[in-house]
Amino acid sequence: MSGYVARVRRGDLPGRGTGYEALAESAALRWAAVDPLLPAPPRLRRAGDTLLTVSDEAGRTVAAGTMRYSWYQPGEVGRTWGMPDQHWLTPVIGGPDPEGALDSLLTSWKDQLEAQPGGTGAESSALLTWPSRDVCGIAPLQRHGLQPYSVLSVRPRGRGVPPSLPPRDVAFRMADRQDLTPAVGLLMEQHRFEERFGGVFVQQETAGQTRSVLSAALNRRPSWIWVAERRGRMVGLVWVTPPQRARWTGPLVSASSAAHIGYGIVTEGERGRGIGTALVEQAHQALDTCGAETVLLDHSLMNPLSTPFWARMGYRPLWTTWEARPATAMR
Repeated sequence: MSGYVARVRRGDLPGRGTGYEALAESAALRWAAVDPLLPAPPRLRRAGDTLLTVSDEAGRTVAAGTMRYSWYQPGEVGRTWGMPDQHWLTPVIGGPDPEGALDSLLTSWKDQLEAQPGGTGAESSALLTWPSRDVCGIAPLQRHGLQPYSVLSVRPRGRGVPPSLPPRDVAFRMADRQDLTPAVGLLMEQHRFEERFGGVFVQQETAGQTRSVLSAALNRRPSWIWVAERRGRMVGLVWVTPPQRARWTGPLVSASSAAHIGYGIVTEGERGRGIGTALVEQAHQALDTCGAETVLLDHSLMNPLSTPFWARMGYRPLWTTWEARPATAMR
């Protein structure tokens, strides 16, 4: 965009008393207006990150973003959850023209990606998260070749679940260590289904890694994993991280106490019978009782089952992850 000047900076990131303070305040005001559940903008203080900034004609900082690079080696858990070569941008956009400022920041980011030593390969992606209700960012993100592929959705405390009458021969209970093997089977069924939408890549190690993480969760008391059984066969589960174990959600939402749902699964032959609704209702009742102000969960936008189901359960988008795959597909 004309009138904007982009700069690249490495080393210490800006702190108080700099142009970034005014930028953060401007971004915070816009975020508060579009969505009261958004947190304050990030401070962008990760030492060693590459900082991109955009200034207007008056020299005021109107956009900033830190670049972060992640590479997952074969066998690492991260290989299951996206491309192995990931280039992330954390943007903060302010000023009177946030669309133009973001457009200029994305142009600078694209230039930096193209200048990476050795370039970016076919198994790479350029990613950023953007507030779902901050619609001023959609046009520049699309112009630069980024596409929305997943959302972090939120449910405020007390939001209702529609009435449901699951089959009479389905029993619901909290999972324990004896449920490890059938629960792993359900999780792997979900992973293979999610592969269709490009957000999960099942690796040779995925089943073993899933079993290890689930085993640790089932050893806790309570496990916060509810299962549904029909005639002794597990047909669904919902896996919750309660607020006291989900402190990592702090930078994602303005609520002081947030929980997270990692999985909500009903096996293919049992869907559409109210089992998933009943499982989620049990989780919500427990979370509302323990004082969770909000519940967060991630799901693929391409999954035709997830978006309508979680909307019925009271969830709506908070953050959207945008991606260009490979990273050089950015325009």
